[in-house]
Amino acid sequence: MVSSVSIAGHGHPRAWSFLVAGQRDHQGNEGYNDVVEDSYSFDSTVSNHRQVRIGDLVVVRSSHEALGISRIETLDELPGARKARRRCPTPGCGRTSFKERATKRPRFHCSDCGTAFDSPVTEQITVTAYVAHYGGCWQALEGCLAGEHLEALCKKNSKQQSIRELWQDRTLEAVERLGVRLPPQLPPTVRRRHPEELPGGRRRREAAARNGQDTFRKALVREYGMICAVTGPAPSEVLQAAHLRPFAVHERHRVDEGLLLRSDIHSLFDRHLLAISPELEVHVSPGLVGYERYASLHGSPLRIPENAPLSRTVLEDLYEEVTASW
Repeated sequence: MVSSVSIAGHGHPRAWSFLVAGQRDHQGNEGYNDVVEDSYSFDSTVSNHRQVRIGDLVVVRSSHEALGISRIETLDELPGARKARRRCPTPGCGRTSFKERATKRPRFHCSDCGTAFDSPVTEQITVTAYVAHYGGCWQALEGCLAGEHLEALCKKNSKQQSIRELWQDRTLEAVERLGVRLPPQLPPTVRRRHPEELPGGRRRREAAARNGQDTFRKALVREYGMICAVTGPAPSEVLQAAHLRPFAVHERHRVDEGLLLRSDIHSLFDRHLLAISPELEVHVSPGLVGYERYASLHGSPLRIPENAPLSRTVLEDLYEEVTASW
């Protein structure tokens, strides 16, 4: 059991991007225990480790896309932690910036001295470990904010850092445009308590994997953000990739023949109880008139950009087919 102390927040929250485990340059250490949707681990050897505070905005990222966004609820400080650090064994070098190679032998290659070797020198160092918890208001992004767009939100061009500062206002504006609705910062009275133990063991997969996301859904998320084409912004957990034409018939995944729809709207769409006109308006079946929330959607405009790559021809054919039975 590891004791922990919660670190107090500062006056003006900042924004950071966290590079997840498996993607980080470990600088010779054995890695970190990250739970993508809930917590992030780092230590006093990591740049910006003393700058991160409760209330800060965080975007969790892989090497090529943003996975999710949240706010830090608690930040545990764990002094006196032991950490294995591996160094290049070459005399006069001793650097930690070597890479493990997947197929080549020897296994490791040091970029500083150019030496290849099978076994690094391992030493034990004492560090202060930190665990940032943010699961309470986690919003999955699933790559709708690509790496190059996230890069433009960074304050400094320090690509090797696992914790990088972001422009907070620009970041919030960017995810707002993508349909992500992040709740306000949680007041201290509702901040969650966490076990006084570093996370370990089984880790959750990225949200994209949990939702059964395939290439088609990912392409639609990149195109439209976290926005249901009928009802507007929605959590990623309820957004589904819908085909304008039944996949079982055509077996084609085309972005111009797909929309992101909330799960209940998707069910109505597939059962021909909801249709989209060539004028990009929502039409609901007479059978839904008795359901106020669905009936209120009738005549509303589709929530997609004017230049969206949506096949109007396929849409018109589908509309005529569906409404002919109403």
